[in-house]
Amino acid sequence: MIEMTIDSIRVSLMNYQHVVILKEKDSDRYMPIWIGPAEADAISIKLQNVDLARPMTHDLLKNTIFALESASGTVISKIVVNDLRSDTFYAQIVFESNDVPKPVGVKFISEGSSRRGHGNGTKMSIIWQGNDYKFEITNEWQESGDKYLEAVNEDGLMFVLRWDKSTSQWLLTRIKLDSRPSDAIALAVRATVPIYVEEAVLDKAGIILDRETGKPIAPDKNGEKPGSKGKRPDEQELKKLSAFEPFINTLNLDDLGKRKS
Repeated sequence: MIEMTIDSIRVSLMNYQHVVILKEKDSDRYMPIWIGPAEADAISIKLQNVDLARPMTHDLLKNTIFALESASGTVISKIVVNDLRSDTFYAQIVFESNDVPKPVGVKFISEGSSRRGHGNGTKMSIIWQGNDYKFEITNEWQESGDKYLEAVNEDGLMFVLRWDKSTSQWLLTRIKLDSRPSDAIALAVRATVPIYVEEAVLDKAGIILDRETGKPIAPDKNGEKPGSKGKRPDEQELKKLSAFEPFINTLNLDDLGKRKS
């Protein structure tokens, strides 16, 4: 994951669609994300420290989460733009415990699962805070000798669990919520948590701008964009992003990195 900052909010000169421009923290690579006008206002209001008489939707969400922190011991740690499919960005709001990870009840439902491993798609039941949730495993891995698994339910709620050998229990280490990037960013600026982008997403949608023209620099003859740290998207992926670069060309980016809005 690569940490980003918010450079500015822009509007397309062609169709007046709003865009939030994220900038890679340690380089001059940028990533524009399409957002709605309401979300653009929500981000801009907070960036400009505008005082409102009543809380907006994202203020209410932030206040609700903060009110529950004392009871749950869980806080927002970051937001992550984690995927880009068919010109649509996806994000997650990540929560982590302030305290030691708490044990949860786990029952694997699908046949064929074993202690040695549970394949992707394995159905499971997780009992957390007295409620029984139905999940499906999406990933399983080893880290520093410990076994982890990631499971998601139909509402986009994702749990990351770690197997504790000393107590023979599954511990809840992280919670992730599926979110539109615009909502996640509007929440991040209110909760003052970092914004990250998965490297594969940044390699697909990140741009380096010509400082003289303000336009995106074309890929070099090897097919890589300047600043790219990973694998260049293949032709099929580029076709899915066919509307992306023409849209960027409708933005006035001459002063990118020089002002905040």
